[in-house]
Amino acid sequence: MIRPRSYAGANQQDIEGQLKQYAPMVRRIAMQVASRLPRNVLLDDLIQEGMLGLLDAINRYEPKPGASFETYAKARIRGSIYDSLREEDVIPRHVRDRLTQLERAAEELRQQLGRPPEDNEIAAHLGMSIDDYFAVLDSAMSITVVDDELPDVIDETADQAKALQQKQLAARIEGRLKDLPERERLVLALHYQQDLSFREVAYVMELTPGRISQLHTQALVRLRGMLAKEQEENRID
Repeated sequence: MIRPRSYAGANQQDIEGQLKQYAPMVRRIAMQVASRLPRNVLLDDLIQEGMLGLLDAINRYEPKPGASFETYAKARIRGSIYDSLREEDVIPRHVRDRLTQLERAAEELRQQLGRPPEDNEIAAHLGMSIDDYFAVLDSAMSITVVDDELPDVIDETADQAKALQQKQLAARIEGRLKDLPERERLVLALHYQQDLSFREVAYVMELTPGRISQLHTQALVRLRGMLAKEQEENRID
């Protein structure tokens, strides 16, 4: 059990009570993340990092209209877990390279076709079979967890430069969601806005959890490709 530090204006007993109250939420988030990561990543380590994120949320949260503590805490918990994973660099270099290939191909085809490309079109563009394409997509699932969680709350307690970057990224992502296929938009909405697990999303959409995970990864691959191309064009301008 984490020993809470004493914060100015925070009652030690209240902090311990909130840690106990929201511990199941931390575990649920950690399990969701762990399900899409290599097996060498331990669930207990993710839970520990999540509890540190919860403690940070308890310390920083300031009540505001439309911003509940639970929503704020979820973002802090996820952020703490992802930061620890980035530091450990659990994603192999070759997986990152494959993901970059998918991003570029998806965006090139979207611009050529004027619509989101189908899976078989991306595979053909890369000169691979559809089975090989899905194998690459499956291997890239964990990197999208580490690098690309969609921002579900803007951290107003961050410094001004970071808060502005978060708002700009959120606006860029929101502007690109319309360019995703309908099923991928629905997966993102159910998972991030409705906070459903992949298994729950699979039940709603009458698909397998594995297919939902693929759709989630493909959506983030497309978004990464769009944002990378947009950033490249801005640098040229």
